[in-house]
Amino acid sequence: MYDKKMELLQRRGVRIEDELTRFEIVYKPDEKIPMSVLVQFPPQFDRLYLCSQVVELEQMKPKLQQRVNGLMSGELEQKQVTGYYRREIEKQMRQRPILDFDRVAEEQWEDIITIPCAILGGVVSKVPVAL
Repeated sequence: MYDKKMELLQRRGVRIEDELTRFEIVYKPDEKIPMSVLVQFPPQFDRLYLCSQVVELEQMKPKLQQRVNGLMSGELEQKQVTGYYRREIEKQMRQRPILDFDRVAEEQWEDIITIPCAILGGVVSKVPVAL
């Protein structure tokens, strides 16, 4: 996961006090995906990532709440949390509304990936034709 707040602090010395509302996930598949396949079908993300909205941490047990706070604030990295607590956090996350990455990618794929790649590859031209 990419942390813009941390990058700005480390690279430019810019400290942001407020929470950021955007996050980025870098997707690097094990094998190369041919461009002809990539432009047509978005990769499947739901099997790799889980995202849910945590609203009320108070409902969690104190030790679990402590780890979730640490992960959310950046004080803890995932590798610093034992497998037991990671599984417990996942159980809690699955009880809340979950973001469907596959659906979001599919909804935006044509405009963001398919059309630009088709134009760059010379398959489609979006240049207006003069009459």
